[in-house]
Amino acid sequence: MLDLEKLYKGIKIGDTGAIFKITRDHLAAYIEGVDSANIVSVSSLMLPILKEAEICFGLLNPPELHGNKLLIARGIEPRPGRNGKIKIVAKSFNENRRSTKTENPRNLGLIKNVSKGEIIAKRIHPTPGTPGKDIFGNDIEPKHGEWVPFKPGELVEIIDEDTMVASSSGAIVIDHDGTISVSTEWTVDGDVDFSTGHVEFYGKKLVIKGSVLGGFTVETMGDLYIGCNIEDETIVLAGGNIYVKGIIRSQNTMVKAGGGLECDAIEYSRVFVGKDLVVKDYILNGGCQVHGTVTMDQGKGLVAGGQVMVGGSLKVKTAGTSANVPTYLSAGRDPLLEIHHNALVKEQEKLSGKLEKIQKGLLKLKNLQATGNKLDPGLETVRQKLEAAALDISAQMESNREKIRTIEKNFGLMEKATISVTGVVYPNVKIKICDASISLSNRAENIIFFFKNGEIGAKTLN
Repeated sequence: MLDLEKLYKGIKIGDTGAIFKITRDHLAAYIEGVDSANIVSVSSLMLPILKEAEICFGLLNPPELHGNKLLIARGIEPRPGRNGKIKIVAKSFNENRRSTKTENPRNLGLIKNVSKGEIIAKRIHPTPGTPGKDIFGNDIEPKHGEWVPFKPGELVEIIDEDTMVASSSGAIVIDHDGTISVSTEWTVDGDVDFSTGHVEFYGKKLVIKGSVLGGFTVETMGDLYIGCNIEDETIVLAGGNIYVKGIIRSQNTMVKAGGGLECDAIEYSRVFVGKDLVVKDYILNGGCQVHGTVTMDQGKGLVAGGQVMVGGSLKVKTAGTSANVPTYLSAGRDPLLEIHHNALVKEQEKLSGKLEKIQKGLLKLKNLQATGNKLDPGLETVRQKLEAAALDISAQMESNREKIRTIEKNFGLMEKATISVTGVVYPNVKIKICDASISLSNRAENIIFFFKNGEIGAKTLN
């Protein structure tokens, strides 16, 4: 075999003036200085040189002429493998990313949420690449793709070498170095507006330093802190407590708290509270349904217009206005339980009607058998289906009866609820406790209303 250095520098081909060379990567063999005058003689002298150089792979027939170079042999370059990567597969992450491409400017996917136990990311393995071959027939190993390591941060865990899951619900956070974490707290530095879009958060604490502006929605599974107001035509939902350092306003606004709610004031809005409601100043024409108690003993402590329905007791400074604005205050009857109770009663009525029809059908079949006629297979199948349906409906009705009894028992416990007015209560305020109600025709002060013997009593507060 010819010396490789000589092959790199070039070997003269007779007295043709052409030079034979190979590339240092051994992927090509070519002749320099080829022209129309010497190409025939060069070609006739090549075979012995190729044989002596032991070049055996990729020989071109015919060779390729490129300017004054004649390419004699071409090897196969190896293809490097693809590097591994970390692919985020969390459902909400990808849904949020796609939503940014929609035409709705309010759906920006600000927070990339993940549920507890959900797979956040998968590790994609690198590939080995494709081998090459040089002009001497030697295999050329490709460069193997590089591994990318998982970098787990807080509240994530690796369940196998290629799968990362969330150990808590929250937001996916990816640091500049690729570390993946789940955060259970999130802060919006300003308002919820077109710069943020709707906000949805799966974690424990969501802080909005500004206001929720008109037309936007905020949803969180945990507690919610709002630094200013909740404006017109907004929807605010929280699984935990809601704290608003401002006003909840407009009849087109709805706020629901699974826990308690504290705010400065409520104007016209619909508010649903799973625990206690604390209002620091006033409720004006609001529609409030509260499972627990309502306390308004700070600021104005005023309820004027609208209705406030409370499962427990209610305490305010002022009820109604000197203009005798109609105001409805109800205590001792949880509005949410009452809705559930009414729905169960209606369902019982429907089930009873269905059961009555089934029983009539079964009676007809029984009378047919009583005449000595044997039911054909088709009617026997109908009878069996009717009996099974009757059993299912009866079981459902018994389950509903138990639920109704439990709710009505809770209604009984609410009879101790009271409505206290530490300041003035004006005429045209309707007071309801449990199933009894009165409408005030005279102004009163410093008074507490209570339920006793099926009626509403009143006495002066101590």
